[in-house]
Amino acid sequence: MKQALFYFAITAWAITLIIHISTFADINLAQYVPIFVLGIGVFAVWIPTVFKLKNNKNLQEYQSSNILNRLNPVGFQNILFKDTPFWLKCLAIGGFLYGFINFFLFINVGGTTGIQDEQYVLQNHGQIIKFLTEQEFHHYEALETRGISGHLLIFYGIAAAVLYPFSSQEKTEEKFV
Repeated sequence: MKQALFYFAITAWAITLIIHISTFADINLAQYVPIFVLGIGVFAVWIPTVFKLKNNKNLQEYQSSNILNRLNPVGFQNILFKDTPFWLKCLAIGGFLYGFINFFLFINVGGTTGIQDEQYVLQNHGQIIKFLTEQEFHHYEALETRGISGHLLIFYGIAAAVLYPFSSQEKTEEKFV
């Protein structure tokens, strides 16, 4: 089951990355692949990820250690990604850092797109900020998709790294079962 969740997470991460990269060319693939489905899929992998972390004894010891020890991000990631291969650690950590940068760029967009009276508009809480051409409308749609997909990259990347199914501890446990 854990392997299936890992493969689901890594596949969803790859699809999300393709959608995310396409937005830099103002191509919004989310109109063909509904991004909300990928958003719902996060829960399918994130809930088991949280349960796995909750049962991690090394993580529990780390959380109950002194404050100076808990401020060490390297120690935390070593526990979190103990048996995860280097490439997958880079994917998860790099995706996490990129996701935060992307978030701060996303919040500066200034509004959401919409169509009112058959005109493309950029609006903020129902107030029209400006009228858009069709090209500008698609540009802002792509920016919205980039903001959402950036968050999904974080969650799918970390879930894939935590759920990585080939840990040495689990192989040892399987031998005794």
